Amino acid sequence: MGQQGVAGNAGWTPIASTPLLPTGDIASLTPQDRPHAEALRIVTYLMLVRTALATVLMLSVVIVAWTVGSPETLASPFGRFVFALLATTYLASLAYAVSLRRIQNPIRFADIQIGVDLVLVTLLVHATGGAQSGYTFLYLVDVVAVTLLPRGFGAASVSTASALLYLCISLLGYLKVLPAITGQTVFPWDLTVEDLVFRLVVFLAGLVSVGSLGVGLARQRRKVGERLVKHQQLVGDLASLHQNTIRCLSSGLVTTTLDGTITTMNDAACEILGFSGLPAIGHKLASHIPALDALLDSAGALGRVQRDEVDAVRSDGHRRRLGLSATPLSDHAGEVIGRVIHFQDLTELRHMEQMVARAEHLAGIGRLAANIAHEIRNPLASISGAVEMLKRLPETDAETSNLVAIAVREVDRVNALISNLLDYARPRTDERQRLDLGEMAQEIGTIFEQERRMTEIALQSRTPSGIFVESAPGQMQQVLWNLLRNAADAMPRGGTIQLSVSRQQGDAALAMLSVRDTGVGIAKEDMDHIFEPFFSRKPGGTGLGLATTARIVEAHRGTIDVASEPGAGSTFTVRIPCIA
Repeated sequence: MGQQGVAGNAGWTPIASTPLLPTGDIASLTPQDRPHAEALRIVTYLMLVRTALATVLMLSVVIVAWTVGSPETLASPFGRFVFALLATTYLASLAYAVSLRRIQNPIRFADIQIGVDLVLVTLLVHATGGAQSGYTFLYLVDVVAVTLLPRGFGAASVSTASALLYLCISLLGYLKVLPAITGQTVFPWDLTVEDLVFRLVVFLAGLVSVGSLGVGLARQRRKVGERLVKHQQLVGDLASLHQNTIRCLSSGLVTTTLDGTITTMNDAACEILGFSGLPAIGHKLASHIPALDALLDSAGALGRVQRDEVDAVRSDGHRRRLGLSATPLSDHAGEVIGRVIHFQDLTELRHMEQMVARAEHLAGIGRLAANIAHEIRNPLASISGAVEMLKRLPETDAETSNLVAIAVREVDRVNALISNLLDYARPRTDERQRLDLGEMAQEIGTIFEQERRMTEIALQSRTPSGIFVESAPGQMQQVLWNLLRNAADAMPRGGTIQLSVSRQQGDAALAMLSVRDTGVGIAKEDMDHIFEPFFSRKPGGTGLGLATTARIVEAHRGTIDVASEPGAGSTFTVRIPCIA
């Protein structure tokens, strides 16, 4: 789950920007860059080995001169020759180091170094006895070095060149074609023919053996390198696939340690839990999903949860409903080291389910209410007619007239209640038209202020024009009027009502009508019933105002939501599709 990957194909980095000793992971380079980087590393190591050998040789010459011979031999022509070779080696290494940052082809540069080394080794072998020299092993150093290069002369070529140079310098020295150096103590011709042949055969056999092993090693190394490149490409593809798959998940994916500390988290999980722009690694997941620990404990030793729903608290304090599953996270040895938590945000889905269930419930109540209203209205009309006739009788005294008036008034009240009930059951189907919601809200707000001008209620409006909906003006006016009256009734001691109209952008633009009060609020146990008919906590209330409002909003393909805190007020928000 870590954010790993492979280096991009950015091209070869110039040598000038590469340090003298490459410390990066060469295996992480692109296939085009890898041979150059390997050659650069081998060249660097070869310079270090050459300098170290030259230093050891110089120290050995000095030590031998002080212990076995005479210190004056260091100033002899032979000593000066040996020191000249060593100085040439140091100068060559210094020149290589200076040129290293400017070369463009490190493989060719390595080949040049190996060629120069072979010449210097050949001179050293001649100065130290030719075939009986103790420094013939230096040829093998170059053979081994060339096998490490990705390509170039190759072990076979260097072995052949070493063999030819050794044979030539040994035979020419033995035949006295090449003169000895003044002060030289071991001469190439101080050998019998048998010893010369033996030394030549032994050296050539060793050189062939090392060369053969080098060729095989180089071939095997190239095969391993090719397989490594393929595996790296495969790993890179798998890493990219892994990253893209996790990143594209619309659901949250989190890995945790056994104690619940977050180790990795994808973008969707950060968004759901509110970690956008905040560091999530190291947090306890249970601090955002309080029921997680209990859920995992109840799942047994492995902590496997097939599917469950829990509440989560975002970093901004908002609560979300999550559908969660959990599985153990194991290492390469099969030991459980943590858990993988997978979850989806079900908040909107559950909210929609509640709205659908509420709409179906209210629709059933509406149909029942309509039938009852019709059944009541018919006998109510008969009662009203009979009472009116009693009122017109000549022998009716004052007391009877008073009773008849009470009966007529109550019949009218019942009739008004039935009319409201029918409005809820079947909202008026006025012709819809293009309506500026902001202008309509401003107009209703002004009328409301006039009606409530003697109270201690202040209305704050933010109703910009230009937000259009398709609606029956009378119905939207009824919606806003009901919400304003409901807000005023919630503030018996006065307060402030905030009326606002705005546009909400998204997949579909929505017009938002919001009414916020600073009243007594709504109890938590009443939140699921406030849009039901005949449910009201107000004295004398019928409970049809908000029920009718919800039916009108639903008829306009909109939604109505309420957020309330007891003692702090309520906010009703209506969302209706906008039109251009």
